[in-house]
Amino acid sequence: MRKLIATATAVAVLSICLLTGCSTGGDGVIRIVFAAGQDPSGATAALIEEYNASHPGIEVTFQVMPANTDTQHDAYVTYLSAREPGIDLYSLDVIWTAEFSRAGWIRPIPDGLFDESDFLSGPLESVKYEDAIYAVPWFTDAGVLYYRSDLLENAGLAVPETWSEFTQVCRSVAEPADITGFIWQGAKYEGLVCNFLESLWSRGGDISAETLRNSPERAVRDVESTIDFMLQLIETGISPASVLTYKEEESRRLFTEGQALFLRNWPYVWSIAEDEESSVAGAVGIAPLPHAEGERSYSTIGGWNIAVSTYSRHPEEAFEFLAFITGERSLSLRAIEGGYLPTRKSTYDDPDVLAANPHYGGFFDVFQNTRNRPRTPHYPIASDIIQENVHRALTGEFDSHAAAESIVTEMAAILSR
Repeated sequence: MRKLIATATAVAVLSICLLTGCSTGGDGVIRIVFAAGQDPSGATAALIEEYNASHPGIEVTFQVMPANTDTQHDAYVTYLSAREPGIDLYSLDVIWTAEFSRAGWIRPIPDGLFDESDFLSGPLESVKYEDAIYAVPWFTDAGVLYYRSDLLENAGLAVPETWSEFTQVCRSVAEPADITGFIWQGAKYEGLVCNFLESLWSRGGDISAETLRNSPERAVRDVESTIDFMLQLIETGISPASVLTYKEEESRRLFTEGQALFLRNWPYVWSIAEDEESSVAGAVGIAPLPHAEGERSYSTIGGWNIAVSTYSRHPEEAFEFLAFITGERSLSLRAIEGGYLPTRKSTYDDPDVLAANPHYGGFFDVFQNTRNRPRTPHYPIASDIIQENVHRALTGEFDSHAAAESIVTEMAAILSR
């Protein structure tokens, strides 16, 4: 039923796009359509209006897409599979680059369109496929560790950097305060994939195509060790068993209600945690996620990029608008007005951006060490493999070794396609 509803919605959106999409009208104006999710702040619409005013003969239209990511994806696939030219630029989730570029639906970015050195490494890697760049990073996201700064300060403790220090702090601070030590997203969905990968990477593990091809035995050991560590968090009471049903909002709610010492979540939580209705307003800090001894912290990257359709009738004008909407000034305005996290490093030095978002300094530290989920045109299948096996192991349906072997074997087959 869910798939039928998503498909019906995609068809409805497709019909709208077909009606609004156009090329050069009788008035000689070149019309460009940019499809992206809604921007409640109005910053994107304002930038488009500004662009149109300064570019006589070109009119960019903002085609608002459904908020649900799966529905948006289905609409894009329906439209691009039909080779329709009515949409010129698409906003793409970072995990779609391989799928869309391999299908031939988006154009490679021309040399010199943007300065790669000004972009954060994680978002920059997300727009690449087979040594070519197919999109420009627009705004980013990454896993963040939130913590109760008041409780750590009262205990005279710093934010723990390693997992061993982390578990000790949870026991010494959370237990006496009668609150949960660590909340994360353990339900069987995409969020579990992100949490699992962060734990795996932070322990020196990897499930890249190269690792699975050259060192499958090591990959099994690393995956098994990571699952065992996640299980230990639950078995020792640092995380509640109910964490295996939590998605973003369930875990966020417990933290902002003052019921947890640490929370792994996304940057959107900050504004909610600091809201006057939050029980922890003014007592929250941001830090990179912990790592194992001798290793480093990594966060799973999220966010959106922008690409130009292969079927656009006006690619030159589309690329010109792409350079504008992903430019430093555009990213700064969207950060100030809408809180969208910029992909350009220089934007984090903008005094106006920092005045509007003082906490961006903490996020910038986290964004220095981000990694992408497995990049494959078959990512939905890869995600299902990880979700299914990790969740079953955490709920006791599989043992961790069997789950690890299944993940490594099935992922190796997917990534070798």
